[in-house]
Amino acid sequence: MTSLHYLEFHPADNPMYLKKVGNWVLTFLSPQEDLTYIQLAITSVLPRQVSENLQPLRVIIEQTEVENRWLIQQIICYNSTQGHDEIFSCDDIIGIKVIENVMQEFNKYDVELNLI
Repeated sequence: MTSLHYLEFHPADNPMYLKKVGNWVLTFLSPQEDLTYIQLAITSVLPRQVSENLQPLRVIIEQTEVENRWLIQQIICYNSTQGHDEIFSCDDIIGIKVIENVMQEFNKYDVELNLI
């Protein structure tokens, strides 16, 4: 069984109200009017490499019952060697690298974000 990892946002930085942070865009995957289940995508708009052949594309997060804490559901990277997307989690070294990259970029723009 994989362990659960969360992104915890500062109370002033609710991701539902963020549109773009640096080179990452936040969009709703669930209907915006459905407040019982909220799922967001944090999508890279700038091609960058996380390893020799992997490019981070998107991090899917889901709101939890704990305010400002979002469950990391998937970390999606494009594999240029294979020509398709691969899904990672925080249990993978690549997944952790992508999350660290997101956190560094968000922190540059004063959006406080922690991995739990």
